[in-house]
Amino acid sequence: MRIEITRSGGFAGMTRTWVIEVSRSEAEQRWIPLAEAEAGAGDGEAGSGSAQRDRFSYRILVGYVEVQVPESRLEEPWRELIARARSDDRRAGDEGTTGKE
Repeated sequence: MRIEITRSGGFAGMTRTWVIEVSRSEAEQRWIPLAEAEAGAGDGEAGSGSAQRDRFSYRILVGYVEVQVPESRLEEPWRELIARARSDDRRAGDEGTTGKE
């Protein structure tokens, strides 16, 4: 199953996207439940003023579930997934695609 991670923001405002393929069972057992829980947890934070300047924001699309995770709430499971996706791109000779052309 395809997982797409888009990082935006930061000082330069650049956007990068990484893609990782995981098994369907891994996605269903680990990443989809985590994304669904994050989607529910993030509802109360919208507009709360917790956004910090020059920090990254991550859009993570796992199957049919899409979540926005600010860098300040990026917990270990998400950090692991992002590191895997970035590592896969480096092995493939890519550093992620940028949103600026």
